[in-house]
Amino acid sequence: MNKEITLTPEGGRYYQAMTFHWASVVVSVPFLFVMLLTAVLNPLWFRDRMFNWVEHLVNRYTRWRNYVKYKIYLGTDPKLWHSLKGDLHE
Repeated sequence: MNKEITLTPEGGRYYQAMTFHWASVVVSVPFLFVMLLTAVLNPLWFRDRMFNWVEHLVNRYTRWRNYVKYKIYLGTDPKLWHSLKGDLHE
């Protein structure tokens, strides 16, 4: 989704969503550290491709994490929520 959202404690399941967010960050940091260290120390010809792959993987993971966090916050699928509100523009 291409929507900017602001999660507030007054609305939705804020604390559950933020717990998921930080738990997923803590779990993913060691893997990201190993991938980045490998990419930095890689002397082979595919070093640039490896950096691009790591960046692509991190961006995909971040989009997925934010989508699931928003899903937890709303308690339903965000696409359905915004479709019913009439403000979904992809």
